[in-house]
Amino acid sequence: MLVERGYYEEALAKVYEIEDPIEQVQVLTKIVVTIYQHDGPMEWIPSIMEDAMYIAKKLRDPANKAVAYSIIASTLAIMEYEEDAMDFFNRAIDEANEIESPIEKGMVLSTLAYHLAIAGYPDNALEIFNIAFDTIIGAETSYTHKVDGILRIGDLLEKAGDTLPSNEAMDFYKMAFDIFDKLHVNQRAAIVEKKIELAKTVYDVGLPQIRAALLKGKNHYALAIIKKKYSGVMRLIGELEVALWMKRVNNMEYLDVVDKAFECCESPRFTDVNVQHIARLLTELGNLRRALKFAKEIQNIHKRSEALKAIALELVRRKKFEEVKKIIESIPDPKIREEALNEIGTIEESQ
Repeated sequence: MLVERGYYEEALAKVYEIEDPIEQVQVLTKIVVTIYQHDGPMEWIPSIMEDAMYIAKKLRDPANKAVAYSIIASTLAIMEYEEDAMDFFNRAIDEANEIESPIEKGMVLSTLAYHLAIAGYPDNALEIFNIAFDTIIGAETSYTHKVDGILRIGDLLEKAGDTLPSNEAMDFYKMAFDIFDKLHVNQRAAIVEKKIELAKTVYDVGLPQIRAALLKGKNHYALAIIKKKYSGVMRLIGELEVALWMKRVNNMEYLDVVDKAFECCESPRFTDVNVQHIARLLTELGNLRRALKFAKEIQNIHKRSEALKAIALELVRRKKFEEVKKIIESIPDPKIREEALNEIGTIEESQ
């Protein structure tokens, strides 16, 4: 709390009252990151980092040392000292390799992987998470001990996903879901599955803080963040993505969000990719009048045909057959037009 309020000197004084050296390193690095991100007293950073490094170096247990080094490494990466960060990550891996117990080694490696993820190295993080998983699975020990270790990996995968934008978070969530699902931790699996759906839906503006707000039902706060961080076409797409999520969780306010999104989008400059994406979002939102307008503007014949087909299928589900006929006739790609007719026949048979 002291750090978050900018009371850096008071926070530093409290650090040395902490008995656990790992916790000391965590607090010191948190102070550094807060100073760095909030334009605090930058001249303090080198000496605080030196203290954290000194504490880590003095640790004798390789597991603790590996964790401390990974915390320091992620802090250095956040401050864009990439070479130093990778040096400390490599030191952390070396220390982890000294751990004899495969369960403990796997859990330490998963902690290291988490810090790689939050430091901006998602590919490396996933690789280490997989090594951690294999290390625990291969351990010659009881099933119960293995499960505890694997669940810890699931926890950290989910936690890592929560800190990343949607496009990077997805792989972490999927791996976490597989763990919870296969171990029949149904409540956790359901939570992660919802996070996957949210990341898929709110993708282009899928910042962690936006997704966190939407998960809590704070839709207007999420929209306020989008308004602050995006403009033009990206803001429009972001607001439509939020509206689609609101529709999926049965919040009827999504209709107002769609209307306001277009009201606030002044002089947008659309690319063909933007137009395709907006047409798809509007179709899923059920706003077929606007969707059709955008679909007709798509330059790519294949993509335009796919967009028109999606609108036609949605109209069939609504039993608006006269409008369907016109749209089918306007599909330029004959193969996709044929596919649309076949799928329409299937839908009509099931109604």
